[in-house]
Amino acid sequence: MPIILDHQLREQISHKATEFPVTYYHDELVELPNWAGPFHWHPDFEVATAASHVLDYQVGQRHITLEPGDSILVNGNMMHRVQQLSGDSPDPIPIVVFSAVAVAPEHSTIYQKYINPIVQCDFLPFFVFRHENDFHKEVNGLIQDTYRCLSQQPQCYEMAVQRNISRIFEYLFCHL
Repeated sequence: MPIILDHQLREQISHKATEFPVTYYHDELVELPNWAGPFHWHPDFEVATAASHVLDYQVGQRHITLEPGDSILVNGNMMHRVQQLSGDSPDPIPIVVFSAVAVAPEHSTIYQKYINPIVQCDFLPFFVFRHENDFHKEVNGLIQDTYRCLSQQPQCYEMAVQRNISRIFEYLFCHL
């Protein structure tokens, strides 16, 4: 699926915010010139994983190198892009773009107490979950399970995805 940007470089996300505000992408680099995405932003969070090659995720002016197995969570409204740095075939980089309201309604206690502080956190434009870091293994497992649920769509997959995203936010809130 091509990346569609408006005149402000805002990506047009295809998920339906009122139904299930989570969108899953896979193999996006195949369709992109030089296996590099354009700079873009969206109000939603983005989680991506380097599946088999080294990737450069640029968030604002910062370049973050993702080794295979590393994942990144990019906060909403952050200008970012991805480029593959190694390999002779495109990385099948799985990506999930989701609204924080997938966890809880915006005016709820859960959103206001636990999610909004992350949304509003100026010093947290992104967070990297390294595959070799023992503290990050649980979150990387949740991310992999989210990809599996979204690609296979077993019964109750939306609830499993919501639970996984909630646990990722819980991890971030408790450890930052």
